[in-house]
Amino acid sequence: MSNLAPAAEASTKIITFLAECEQETGISEISRGTGINKNMVFRILNTLENEGWVYCNGQKYSLTLMLFGLASKPIARLSLNTAATPVLYDLLSKTGESTYLGILKDDKVLYLQHLDGVKSVRVAGRVGGEYDLYCSAPGKVLLSYADDGFIEEYTSRNFEKTTQNTITEKTAMLKEIENIRKNGYAIDKEEFGNGITCAAAPIYDYSGKVIAAIGCSAFTSNGKCEEIIDELLPNVLAAAKEISTRLGRTL
Repeated sequence: MSNLAPAAEASTKIITFLAECEQETGISEISRGTGINKNMVFRILNTLENEGWVYCNGQKYSLTLMLFGLASKPIARLSLNTAATPVLYDLLSKTGESTYLGILKDDKVLYLQHLDGVKSVRVAGRVGGEYDLYCSAPGKVLLSYADDGFIEEYTSRNFEKTTQNTITEKTAMLKEIENIRKNGYAIDKEEFGNGITCAAAPIYDYSGKVIAAIGCSAFTSNGKCEEIIDELLPNVLAAAKEISTRLGRTL
């Protein structure tokens, strides 16, 4: 037996239908679009109109900004740090490796949070630290989802290799960006520093914009690079998805 309340279910369908309409819509169109009989559509619309959710212009209906106003309140209360903090600690507990939350600041990745790993050999970092985009996993994530103008200007610069694995040539860097966008994550295989590997993924806000990156860093002394990535990556991707969901992103 279903636990759904028919009237509530029908109301959400009607609200969703109206939200997706580009113009005012009549009862017949709403009924056909939602599969709800006209009598119920009429009764629900009357209730929504009385409560200020729906505007009626003759025989045509549209949503008011009531829904937007209500939805914006939790978004305003829920900051990136608030949404990310419990997820970062959970990621640390699952991996035991250093975890971080970074945002794009000018042409660097800025760490808003950094939690040290619990293993005997761990990657150090600090809140407020700024790191290059081209050679770090969170940096490559933020670079990859930046606007095209920024990417073109940034990848045209001259870069120094920090290790023999560092990608510095523009064509290779653009290919790396293409792969990151395709895969939805970035890997640093000893590009930032010798013996350090890292996995990072993008965090989206409610509008679908990438606003941050979350990831884990580990020393290869804790295991082979590929094995570390295989362990870290699923947890990092799950953490990025959870934070994005908390921020209102629907995937």
